[in-house]
Amino acid sequence: MLALLAFSGALLPLLLYQSVENTALTDPSEGAPLIQAIYIGIYTITLFLILGRWEQFIYVSTRDKLLLLLVAVALISVLWSAAPELTLRRSLALVGTTFFGVYLAMRYTLPDLLRLLAWALGIAALLSLVFNLALPSYGTHVDILRGDAWRGIYLHKNILGRIMACSAVVFLLLAMRSRRGRWLTGSSFGLSVGLVLLSRSVTALIVLLTVLALLPMYRALRWRHTRIVPFFIVASILLGGTALWLWGSADSLLNAVGRDVTLTGRTGLWAVVLERIWERPWLGYGYNGFWLGSEGESANIMFGLRTNPYTIPMQLPHAHNGFLDLGLDLGLLGVAILALCLVANFARGVALLRSSRNPEGLWPLVYLTFFVLYNLTESTILIRNNIFWVLFVTIVVSLGAWRSSVRVSRGSSEGASLAKPARHLAKLGRRG
Repeated sequence: MLALLAFSGALLPLLLYQSVENTALTDPSEGAPLIQAIYIGIYTITLFLILGRWEQFIYVSTRDKLLLLLVAVALISVLWSAAPELTLRRSLALVGTTFFGVYLAMRYTLPDLLRLLAWALGIAALLSLVFNLALPSYGTHVDILRGDAWRGIYLHKNILGRIMACSAVVFLLLAMRSRRGRWLTGSSFGLSVGLVLLSRSVTALIVLLTVLALLPMYRALRWRHTRIVPFFIVASILLGGTALWLWGSADSLLNAVGRDVTLTGRTGLWAVVLERIWERPWLGYGYNGFWLGSEGESANIMFGLRTNPYTIPMQLPHAHNGFLDLGLDLGLLGVAILALCLVANFARGVALLRSSRNPEGLWPLVYLTFFVLYNLTESTILIRNNIFWVLFVTIVVSLGAWRSSVRVSRGSSEGASLAKPARHLAKLGRRG
């Protein structure tokens, strides 16, 4: 739970830096020895825990070859990186983060993992509320152009928004799972949604509303085909009509929330980033080898955006799109590997959902949707020391292990007695 809080970026970066501007265009985890020590401690403990169950770790970690390949490409990209020393150091941290995600999949069942995540995110939500009420100078994100907003125990309001959007989804699934303690999960869901609104993060709100709108459709996947087809026809018509209306009213809607059709300068940034990707299209600039502050290829981009006060802030620079950042780091090779990985795991998520009647069966598919949507305007793909990459790894290797267990059971004499394949995934953490 403490490790998940650390990976969410809670508390310490805020206490050390007070604001994202004070990070001087560097990664907070790079510049603070205390934070570095905490991550190294997490990796060290994880390694010792893995060594005690190394056979199980190897089995689980190799269930999704595409994820393994993607991390391996990031590691060996030091060979062509524009900043090889930085790539080596950060890719090793990425491996440590990935190992932690695999360990979670190896040791915790889906219900246990959701409860663990709920404790971590619930503490983050409660502390954020306390910080803003008791220590508003810390908990308030000051923005002269768009007005102040809550940031809770995080460096930026958008970070609070994305963490609380994820928290809301987790508590909603737990509230659906059991009537016992529903008042607690329900109130935690309400607090998480309230913090999303108070953060004034438009991306977090849109992603959360989209996931909540898709949730009934995902639950409908469990129905018989005679009911699924007409439901999805009607749902597609309604969603298509809503999408067309939103497209036609984009200007007025975005103006109402203080944004414009450029998505706060993102579209201009994306055009420039695409040009840089096509300069090194196949393998990219190496893992974390492009955004180098005042050095390297990114210097001109960052300078141009900082001179315009109405564009997105360039502290902790990235492309504000996870897929474009992946293209910069690992080129079209990395993007292709991730795309195949996502397609395969969406299919596994649907298969798991149809074989399970429990709300936690929704979690892999819901989180993968959340992950993809968020990376359209933010970057959480292949990010070291990051809770969203940890959860992605956990879900992908869990789905891969579940698929393998189903194949084994179908080919064995005991296969006929395994009526619910999802039971394998629920027991994955307790199997040696």
